[in-house]
Parts: sequence; C-alpha cells; structure tokens
Amino acid sequence: MDNKIKRLKEKGIVLTIQRMAVLDMLHNCSNHPTVEEIHKKLLKKYPTLSLATVYNTLEMLKQAGEIQELNIGKEKRFESLLESHHHFYCLVCERIIDLEIACPTFKAGEIDGHKIESMQAIFYGTCADCREKGKDNA
Repeated sequence: MDNKIKRLKEKGIVLTIQRMAVLDMLHNCSNHPTVEEIHKKLLKKYPTLSLATVYNTLEMLKQAGEIQELNIGKEKRFESLLESHHHFYCLVCERIIDLEIACPTFKAGEIDGHKIESMQAIFYGTCADCREKGKDNA
C-alpha cells in the first residue's frame, strides 16, 4: 500500500480522505467489489461520501495504474492486485476468485508484432462452495 501511495504522490495526485478510503478498502478486499458495493461499505464510516466521488476515484486510480477494472459478470468490478493473474467466475453465485496459475504461453514482449504487456484469462464454471451445496451449474 505504501508503494501505491508513493507512486500516486509522485504523479502529483492529491490523496484526499475519500481517495485514501477507496484505495485502502480495495487494498484490504479480495472479493472484487462493484462501485455500489464500495460505496455502501464506505458510507458507514464516511456518510457524506457520494457515489460520484467513488466513480471518479476509481477512474483516477485506474488511469494512474494503481487498480484494475474487471469486466467479468454483469457489473464492472475492481481490485488492487496488479500482478498478472487469472480469475474464476462462478456462474451460480457470481463470485470472482483469483487464481494463481502460471500460463505457459505468456511472455511479455511481442506476438505477431503486437506488444504484449499483460495477460488475463477468465475461467467460468461452478465454484467449490456452490458444488458442495449441490448448486452445480450443470
């Protein structure tokens, strides 16, 4: 988290209380929340925080390269983990789970003249929790 703060300051970004709250929440969250989920959770501590401020903060953090926006499922979701990794999307409960598996074909560089900087795969299916509860998507 300290590195993110340092990089943001180096980019001349003012770290308001609201921006720090959003960044801190994402840093300590592993469930890939939506904008509305972030807003709802932060409202408890910051009752005057507007949804527009959350949207603007997420956009600023994304443009600064400090968070990722995920287009998985029905709504955009966000996370602060920047290292290349894959995701699993449960078709039953709609949960997104980080997967730490190596991709044998990915190498930063070029493929057919295209500059490759990162790669992300999304696996779709039924998570272990839903399968255990007998809610398999099959």
